[in-house]
Amino acid sequence: MNFDPHAAESAPTTLADVLEGRHEELIQRWTERLREGLAPGPRTQAELEDHISDYLWEMARVLRQQTAPGAPPPPEWLPVAREHGAQRLRIGFDVQALVREYHVLRECILDVVEETDVRVTLREVRALSAFITTSIAEGVAEYLRQRDAVQHLGEARLRVLLDQAPAAIFIKDAEGRYLYGNRQQQQLVGRPLEEILGRDDAALFPRLVAESLRAHDAQVMEGQSRTFEEVVEFDTGPRTYLSVKFPLSGGEGPPTALGGISLDITARKAAERAVRESEQRFRLLVEGVEDYAVFLLDTEGRVISWNTGAERIKGYTQREVLGQHIALFHTPEDREAGVPEKCIRAAVTQGHCRTEGQRVRKDGSRFWAEIVITALRDEAGVLRGFSKFTRDISRRKRAEQTLLETTQRLRAILETAVDGIITIDERGLIQGVNPATTHLFGYAPEELIGQNVSILMPEPYRGAHDGYMEHYLRTGERKVIGIGRVVEGRRKDGSVFPLELSVSETLLPQGRIFTGMVRDITARKRAERTQAFLIEAGTVLSQSLDVTTTLKKLTSLAVRHLCDYCMVDLLGEDGQLHRLELAAREPELQALIERARPYPPLMGSGSPLDRALESGEAVAVPELTPAWLDASARNAEHRAILEALGPKSVALVPLMARGRKLGIINLAWTRPHTSELATDLEVAKGLADRAAVAIDNARLYQQAQEAIRVREDVVAIVSHDLRNPLNAISLSATLLEREALNERTSKTAHRITAAADRATGMIRDLLDFTQARVGGGIPIHPQPLDFHEHVRRVVEEVRLAWPGRRIDIQASGEGRGKADEGRLAQVVTNLVGNALQHSPPGTPVRVSTQGVDSSLVLEVHNEGPPIPAEVQPTLFEPYRQGAEAGPRRGSLGLGLYITRQIVLGHGGAVNVRSSAEDGTTFTVRLPRHPPGGGG
Repeated sequence: MNFDPHAAESAPTTLADVLEGRHEELIQRWTERLREGLAPGPRTQAELEDHISDYLWEMARVLRQQTAPGAPPPPEWLPVAREHGAQRLRIGFDVQALVREYHVLRECILDVVEETDVRVTLREVRALSAFITTSIAEGVAEYLRQRDAVQHLGEARLRVLLDQAPAAIFIKDAEGRYLYGNRQQQQLVGRPLEEILGRDDAALFPRLVAESLRAHDAQVMEGQSRTFEEVVEFDTGPRTYLSVKFPLSGGEGPPTALGGISLDITARKAAERAVRESEQRFRLLVEGVEDYAVFLLDTEGRVISWNTGAERIKGYTQREVLGQHIALFHTPEDREAGVPEKCIRAAVTQGHCRTEGQRVRKDGSRFWAEIVITALRDEAGVLRGFSKFTRDISRRKRAEQTLLETTQRLRAILETAVDGIITIDERGLIQGVNPATTHLFGYAPEELIGQNVSILMPEPYRGAHDGYMEHYLRTGERKVIGIGRVVEGRRKDGSVFPLELSVSETLLPQGRIFTGMVRDITARKRAERTQAFLIEAGTVLSQSLDVTTTLKKLTSLAVRHLCDYCMVDLLGEDGQLHRLELAAREPELQALIERARPYPPLMGSGSPLDRALESGEAVAVPELTPAWLDASARNAEHRAILEALGPKSVALVPLMARGRKLGIINLAWTRPHTSELATDLEVAKGLADRAAVAIDNARLYQQAQEAIRVREDVVAIVSHDLRNPLNAISLSATLLEREALNERTSKTAHRITAAADRATGMIRDLLDFTQARVGGGIPIHPQPLDFHEHVRRVVEEVRLAWPGRRIDIQASGEGRGKADEGRLAQVVTNLVGNALQHSPPGTPVRVSTQGVDSSLVLEVHNEGPPIPAEVQPTLFEPYRQGAEAGPRRGSLGLGLYITRQIVLGHGGAVNVRSSAEDGTTFTVRLPRHPPGGGG
């Protein structure tokens, strides 16, 4: 380059001309120089060039202004330089590289000037230097401004995370005053953050504890990170904390503050102390060694003494190690990097070298060690050697690693949590979200950060949120914070869904931070609604045994909870489906749907409903097509009705009970129902299952009622019509017996009479049964009587029919009362005859009557096999016969049923006890005076 301070008047070519003429070449040279070492890793050409083109044009313009007469002062603000500084921050340049690249640009410019042989004036040189200096200042200022802004945002988020850490985390200034303390630190001190900030340890802890903490802080403020085990006295006793403290500097100068992380290791220390005391006693008794490796080095760093502790820690004997350089104990990496020599030089220049690092034992294993090498000088200050103290700190390092892993796990929890986690400031602006939140609401993180949290809320909550926040900040009245509740959230697509929300509050120096935990409970709410619906359906459908009523309830449930309209078709005896019930949610649709009643699907037609019922499987059709409607329609008129109904989605659910197909339910929606159809199909299947059971039960009930009616009609008719011929037979037998000419004829007539009497008794039982079932009970006409005497007379009559059996009778108490003599005689005859029939021939039957207060009691006991337990609950039902009844009595199984009806007609009760040990006893308890006089 040619420099001529007097060339301004004669040179036609200027520095600005060079910048403009060699513009592209300058850019190329400059970017190549950047790639040689300044750029942080591979960068594209466009990233490296950035604003340099505009910058060179601006430089040329300023140079021309500065060389003109009456030139204005150089610009103090360069937007292009600020934009460049911001871009360099984004692509990873450090601030030193940013400054150096301007110097590289100046060198490139000067190289080109030298090559072109341009004569540059002193004014141009000054203008160039001023422009580049201003550019550096502007670029660095913008770089630092944006970097600080990013760091400030990160610090706020970090504070929220630190509050969740299980360790106490704090920051102190150089005088020991607290600048920050997380939630664990506040719990340790026992005070809220506002009572901690600005105070030192002396204001928060007992004097001795405060002095110890302050002494540790002083060591850290020397510039090195330190780890301490600090003991703090509490009312509940001392607690030990593993504290990692580290200096915090504001720049290149000495530390201006310190940070610390304290983990409560009281329990671990107690265990360690027990182990250490045990080990110490063992060493004192057996080895007599120390916990430290303590030995001396000569001025070159070679070992000249060795103690037992060193042998224990490092594994070498004194004979093996004397004369060896301390590099023997370092890792290969440290030896290659010259770490042993650097530590020796540091001890020489600074008096000592304190460090931590990995060391190698004789067996090749590595351990973490704390090392202090101190220079030993004589009185004249001449170096004589070094002392070296080595302590195995592997255990402490493991604790530090555990603390680090705990912090990392906390961060990982936030990233992998299933629940959404949202942090907002007191203005309601979102400061941070985890991946679960973005997945839950459908937004990208950048779409949420800085937005009001109400963006995630539907109305009316969205409009009311800011007012609620302002009210809380003013009054402290909580509605959600620290309470938790179920709310609604709004996704990016506008859909609304239920959430469980819990909010916690954190106080920071710059304001409050609120952390919200949100959980989507859509599935749970849907399951609750489904469960409630199916319970309601089961209850409603089980209330009637009438098929028509059941079907009306079924369709009503369906249109209220599931679909827009519903049709139910049941199979008839002809094997075809019959449309028995229809219902629609909207009244105007009800009239239209009634027009579809005459068109149930035809079995064997191959229509969609026919195929669904044939398969027995529920079918969901999310989107109906014209072809589907064509296949479902029976004729043109039916097709027109379907078109008018306008179904968009349907679910076809067969009705099945006891393995039989009863019919099919057709559920339809007049709007597309694609997203929820699968879920609603499962609900519809549950409804169909309950409906099928109800329909089947109703049909069974109707069939049973019809069978009972037919049977009782037959019994009544037959019983009534048989009485006349039996009366004639009985009368003829009586006359024959009176006029018998010989004994044989007399016996024959007697047997005819006995058989007719038994048949008459059976007819009487049938008529009584019919009266009880159809007429509302057996008529009772009580009259005054002596209960004991009446029972005795009936028993005597029974003895005549059973001449070979023993019947004992016993009476006690007052026997006068009122009862229907004929009906009471039936009861005694039935019970005593039943006892005789079901007991062994050689055993007695015992009958007792008692008058007890307002009751008359009859007991009939027999021995023999007990009545099975499973038979006893139905013993008094009609047509129940014991296995031993046999043909003797010609029993219909109505005796006990009629006995119970007679007793109930008197207002009394009858029961039975039966066991192998005590036999069988029937007990009848009648009121001494029946209510209402009977009837």
